[in-house]
Amino acid sequence: LALSACAKTEQKAMYIKPSEFTEETREVLELFDDEVQFFDIVLDETAKSETITVWVYQDGEWTESGKTAGPVDSLERRIAIRLTDNSYDLYSMDESGHVKYTYPELNTSFDESVAIIGSRVEGETQLVLNEETPIWMKIGSETNSMENYNITEDFRTMDCNAGIVVTLTVSDEIVE
Repeated sequence: LALSACAKTEQKAMYIKPSEFTEETREVLELFDDEVQFFDIVLDETAKSETITVWVYQDGEWTESGKTAGPVDSLERRIAIRLTDNSYDLYSMDESGHVKYTYPELNTSFDESVAIIGSRVEGETQLVLNEETPIWMKIGSETNSMENYNITEDFRTMDCNAGIVVTLTVSDEIVE
């Protein structure tokens, strides 16, 4: 009885982490100069849907510039994100194949930014149901100094003049 009670309360953690590749593959990916990042996502059976949202800083505020949402079809999968100064591609991969989503113009400009910083998930990061998790950000400032921001901080409070942030939200409800 005690063993079944322990097994019943044990829950697999949900997380996102950078994908691991062979040395040869890493050398090829270095050609893209941090423009493309791969992440592995592991979910549990409580996850019913997920949303990946692209936020852009323009006209003094953060606005949603695009998102992909749908039911969880696989508890383990890989995504690749290609993020440039003004465009975004998302590749969603699982055992059945891949899908590409493209947002060609994000309407933000880093042209007037003197300093630009980028941050992304660097290790295994826990995903919490119904909570937005930033996974990659690029922030620009008109000044030549910037605070050292952490990917886990609320990007909406950052002092910047340009920015793109990609977030992942896992939900226990079906998202339309």
